[in-house]
Amino acid sequence: MEKRNDIFLSTSPRALTSPSLQYSMKILEMSGLELCEHIKGCIEENPFLEAEWPASNFSSFDNSQFLENIAKENTLHDEINLQMLFLKLNDKEKEIAQILLDGISESGYLNNELLKYVSKEKDVPYFEILQLLKKLQKLSPSGLFSFNLKDKIKNTLEAQNKYSKDFGIFIENLDNISKHGLMYLKSKCGFNDRQLSQMISEINNVGINFDINVASDDCIYRISDLIVERKAKDVLELCINDDVLPQVSVNKDLYNETIAKCNLQSDRKYANDNFSSAGLLIKSINHRNSTLLKIMREISYHQQEFFNGKSDHLYPLNVKSLASSLVMHESTVHRAISEKIVVTPRGTFDIKALLPKEIKSTSCDKVVSDYSIKEYMKTLINNEPKDNPYSDDHIVSVLNSRGINISRRTVSKYRNIMEIPASYQRTRLHKILMTK
Repeated sequence: MEKRNDIFLSTSPRALTSPSLQYSMKILEMSGLELCEHIKGCIEENPFLEAEWPASNFSSFDNSQFLENIAKENTLHDEINLQMLFLKLNDKEKEIAQILLDGISESGYLNNELLKYVSKEKDVPYFEILQLLKKLQKLSPSGLFSFNLKDKIKNTLEAQNKYSKDFGIFIENLDNISKHGLMYLKSKCGFNDRQLSQMISEINNVGINFDINVASDDCIYRISDLIVERKAKDVLELCINDDVLPQVSVNKDLYNETIAKCNLQSDRKYANDNFSSAGLLIKSINHRNSTLLKIMREISYHQQEFFNGKSDHLYPLNVKSLASSLVMHESTVHRAISEKIVVTPRGTFDIKALLPKEIKSTSCDKVVSDYSIKEYMKTLINNEPKDNPYSDDHIVSVLNSRGINISRRTVSKYRNIMEIPASYQRTRLHKILMTK
């Protein structure tokens, strides 16, 4: 059985002429959330399919199970829960409020997709969730349940009865201020120095944090597909996130009963087709899960020092070497890890993020990954002089002094990937914050 599975995994895309193989590859590509939706659709259409959904499925979130960007401040979490007691929410509102609270990012942001998904899953009109959100946004600290930085500033000012039309114009042009400076507002919006000074001072006074790394970032709501846990010293255990996906089965008794009552050939064909489809779905789900586990087990072997806390750096790894070790086709590995999330002892990652590229080093014994370089760049920029930010050329020089050969173009690319503005934009942002 194992040998046949490896042969199947090695199949190239051009050989996928069988509808069953194509369907299996389609399931392999799906994220946990997409697969849940697909299973629900299949159950609605197929009378022989049954599913036992986990008790925790979207009713409560746990950091060991699900999300990236979950708020990690337990004291703040407890404080918000305490404040909710005074909102006089009904049981349904309390349940949804708890989901929204658990789904906010470290910056206090919500993803609108989460609201839409809750609306669908809990069968609650979207506008009612927005009404509940308005109540939650009145809690302290202000701006906690916002969608992005602009929304956060607006909600904070509204909560303190300081919002005005001029503030609305200022907030809407926040991106342009970062790019073009305060002169943009003077020329395009007609503000004078005194007005700008008052608004900036007011925004600073209400406690808004202009973090350059999260200024335009929305929370990404994604359910993890895999969990890597440290069970003992240097011992890692892998598993599929069973708290999300249901246990799917075929009702064979119903199928046999249906076949026995079928007098028409068309009815018999309908029953047989659905029975075969149900079996194919289950087989494809099992294949998806076993393939993900095989790939993650190989990744964990190479990244075990990182997962066990013995190293802060990921070992350079690529899809080609993974496919070779697992006797899989590269395209199969690509499909399997695409849009997949794994919870590890070191945090939550895109599986692809655990496959950093190798960067050449002048030190023969030093192996450096692009992940390590990005982390070092982030630390370097976070600790730079705010009134004189480091240019990309300076970052290149620092990296070169550490034996890492990297071009300015690559540094710029990594900075953009991490959504860190250029040095001149960081300079302008600092001047804005310092303006009184």
